[in-house]
Amino acid sequence: MLSLKQYIHDLMHDRIDRGSTSGGGRTSINSSSSGGGRTSINSSSSGGGRTLINSSKIDQFIKSCLLILSYAYGFLVKAHYFFYKVNLLKSYKPQIAIISIGNITLGGTGKTPFTIMLAKRLTQKNRKKTAVLIRGYGEDEWRLLEDRLGKHGIKVFVGRDRVKYARRALQYGIDSLVLDDGFQHRRLKRDLDIVLLDSTNPFGNRHLFPRGILREPFDSLRRADIVVLTKVDKTKNIPAIADEIKKIAPGKTIIKAVHKPKALFDIKTGSEKELAFIAGKKVCILSAICDASYFKHTVEMSRARIGLEFVFPDHHPYRARDLDRIFKKCKRENIDTIVTTEKDAVKLRSLTLAESEFKILALRIELEIIQGEEELDDNLHRLYMRYSC
Repeated sequence: MLSLKQYIHDLMHDRIDRGSTSGGGRTSINSSSSGGGRTSINSSSSGGGRTLINSSKIDQFIKSCLLILSYAYGFLVKAHYFFYKVNLLKSYKPQIAIISIGNITLGGTGKTPFTIMLAKRLTQKNRKKTAVLIRGYGEDEWRLLEDRLGKHGIKVFVGRDRVKYARRALQYGIDSLVLDDGFQHRRLKRDLDIVLLDSTNPFGNRHLFPRGILREPFDSLRRADIVVLTKVDKTKNIPAIADEIKKIAPGKTIIKAVHKPKALFDIKTGSEKELAFIAGKKVCILSAICDASYFKHTVEMSRARIGLEFVFPDHHPYRARDLDRIFKKCKRENIDTIVTTEKDAVKLRSLTLAESEFKILALRIELEIIQGEEELDDNLHRLYMRYSC
């Protein structure tokens, strides 16, 4: 059956489609091995339309309930910001440069790869002693940050109390703090607010959570200093999105970026392989992230042939039975290589994979700015000029 969580998720994205087909109204999970083989959930119904009408009414009722809740949520968001504006709630600002990376929607906009790119940039190009502060909703995110940034001497602080860890950063002599997912966090003041928008779905259905995917009204972009459009290689609608941003928040710096596959690494051995290893090779792809479709896109950029695709909910805690099912299907399709994301690799490492006959490779990606790099450097230069005075 379609889970309640998935059903609500689809309503939030206006994806419920009650198409009339034959088949007794069953909800089934089908995995096809042709044309990509994605494991998907399909719903069908039959009869004289009565089930469709009733289902449609139920959908509309639930949407109305979610809309009422979104109004309540919006009121709380505005009240929260108002309390900080009138100093009923206090913000803390340590004497170090703080740069926030955030978004205004639920879902994957690319905050983690952007955080990695920016932290490395501040350390290597700007010669700053940089640290990253992350709340740590999922172990996969902060462990990935530690894996990617630790070798560059960049410390990652993990904890819900951002002020506490900002103070701790001072004790380590940090002079630049990157705040991961910080746009809605007002308790810690920052010097630069960078907001990421997924170009393939920048505002969702334009409703606030839980009716939509907006964490706050899109006019909150006025608080941002820089807006980054990610995944711009996946849509042709960039000019229209940029125009809308300019109307909502005039004068903001707009940067365009893409995710580029760079290499593969073997989860079991840690050895690195070139992308050419999967070029032309039939593979299975596995992910538990917000935007599985863009991961598929990046694998296709590596010229691999995707024979099977398994998509789990974001931050899914993998179990041995999950892999057993995947391995069996791969065997039937004569696939010996599974490609997954770096985030998923963090969780998969904890399972016993040493005896597996399959190669399990994580695709390493880098966020690449294709337009607006000079504007980013200008903003950073102005920021550090303030601290040099």
